[in-house]
Amino acid sequence: MTTSTLTQSSDLISDTPRTSKIPMSQKVAFGIGMLANQMFPAALGIFMVILVESLGMSPLMWGLIFFLPKLVDALTDPLMGYISDRTESRWGKRRPFVFIGAVIAGLSYIAMWQLYEDNGIAYNFWYFLGWSVIFFLGMTIFSVPYVAMGYEMSDDYHERTRLMAVAQWIGQWAWVIAPWGW
Repeated sequence: MTTSTLTQSSDLISDTPRTSKIPMSQKVAFGIGMLANQMFPAALGIFMVILVESLGMSPLMWGLIFFLPKLVDALTDPLMGYISDRTESRWGKRRPFVFIGAVIAGLSYIAMWQLYEDNGIAYNFWYFLGWSVIFFLGMTIFSVPYVAMGYEMSDDYHERTRLMAVAQWIGQWAWVIAPWGW
């Protein structure tokens, strides 16, 4: 890359239209959604260790409980983006999915923790694994359109960057809050 190429690239970024400034109150409101987007996985990652240890699951089961839902998540995220991008509804492209995903993730999160030692290790493994997959599907339905919505809030590259910086800063607090017993 030459100096002239670098100059041209920076000129393109600085020439983006500055027509749609997002008020700080909207950035914070959007960031609160990012807090929810991070809180569930943060708490899940912390409390899952305690759960599988107290139920006596083997390291293989523990690894599968961590890996398989994330594999499903990795495969469904691009699909959700494709679906969300091509959806037209009276509520917009993203909002119905954000709402439906939040409901699915919230209810499945509650259900996945309803485990009892008396049920046995195999039952608890399959029960928790199943609800974890449903939870991550709900998070995919919520988070992919939610993040895409943020990028559509402004035409200005710099304003979108500021929005995502505020949202990520707020969202990262989930990883500070979750270990304190959420």
